[in-house]
Amino acid sequence: MADYGSPRGAHLLPSTDPVTDEAPKRSLRARGEAARARGIAFRAELEEQRPHHVSVEAGFRWLQRDKEIAGGVLGGGLAYRFFFWTLAFTVLLAGGLGFASASGSNVTTASREVGVTSSLASTVGNAAEQSETGRWWLLLTGLVLVLWSSYGLLRALHLVHAAAWRITPPPLRNAPRAVGFLAALPLALVASTTAAGWVRANTDDLLGLVATLAIGVCFGAVWLWISMRLPSPDVPWVAFVPGAVIFGVGLQALHVFAAYFLQAKLANASQVYGALGLATTALFSFFLVGRGVVWAAELNAVVWSARTGTRKAP
Repeated sequence: MADYGSPRGAHLLPSTDPVTDEAPKRSLRARGEAARARGIAFRAELEEQRPHHVSVEAGFRWLQRDKEIAGGVLGGGLAYRFFFWTLAFTVLLAGGLGFASASGSNVTTASREVGVTSSLASTVGNAAEQSETGRWWLLLTGLVLVLWSSYGLLRALHLVHAAAWRITPPPLRNAPRAVGFLAALPLALVASTTAAGWVRANTDDLLGLVATLAIGVCFGAVWLWISMRLPSPDVPWVAFVPGAVIFGVGLQALHVFAAYFLQAKLANASQVYGALGLATTALFSFFLVGRGVVWAAELNAVVWSARTGTRKAP
């Protein structure tokens, strides 16, 4: 047993030297102050470059615009709309799977053949069997929910883009046509992603990667067409290209992550995570998509104002 009172055990006692104790704190404070000073100097340098570089000016305006319109809150609201929109399509899909199961089709095998993972194909097959008895109610209910949720999503996109461009929201025009387009849009997206999944499952890795990257181009082109028809000032179509590029790249990154990493993880650990892991992943993905919509609209507005040299008070 050590004797703390003797010189032999004195090295076991905690140090009480104030100089030794304060040295790490002073070093940490010094590093923090140096980093803060470098940050201030870098910001001041960027501020000096604002009149000379459109990209720097657009970056400052982008951050300011997102703060002014509470972009995080708007992104969360869009995630809420995307969630109910997807839920309505899930009910409609369950009714369709019920008809497929009633006709004697093997839904699980067909899902595997188009490139769906084994765990997801089993889930789809079980849903088809359970939906067989109430397929008519699911189909009719899903159709009503799809139309209602599509109209709510259309209004949300309408208001978000008006806020990003800082204009008064105009009244909705051709709402039935727009709702019909939004209702048909997921079918095209599911068909394109399913085709890419089939290519990945039945060809080599290079062609699978090319097919996956082509989906990103489709995402960007579709969003360019949609954003041109949402509220904005009288600007040419090139003003919507920056937002379409960033939205397409963001969705492509999310698609690559889900196709090459997330699907394998969920397939290998489906019994561990189950429905909770799938729901958590879906909600987080919806928030990222909603945030991307807000960022894309803000980027279009600030890049165009920076190019034309216009400033508008909030």
